[in-house]
Amino acid sequence: MSAKRKVLIYGRSLYLAGISACLEPNENLEVKFIDPHGLQAKQSLDEFNPETILFDLTDPPNDLDMDLLQQRSGLLLIGVDPSSDEVFVLKGHHNRVVTAGELTQLIANHTDDKW
Repeated sequence: MSAKRKVLIYGRSLYLAGISACLEPNENLEVKFIDPHGLQAKQSLDEFNPETILFDLTDPPNDLDMDLLQQRSGLLLIGVDPSSDEVFVLKGHHNRVVTAGELTQLIANHTDDKW
């Protein structure tokens, strides 16, 4: 049996509460809901150590920043927009790039959707 993927619902909107309720029955996911404005929010985020964080694009938490993506390679940040069917996805992915050729290849791979 594989480990459950940890998903953090990081926000306090009714929209996110609905998403949380839809994801919780999935036996492959461990879903936790945290109010980012709570006193222990950052500590709870660190302790839960999620692989995926969902947040509301209309009210993004202040502590979801580039430092978080740099510290947690492979972290998936998904911003959901209640006014559309679109999501905004950021993924922490580290690559060692030494030459301009390697940077060019990295850009080409991203353009070709090979990530």
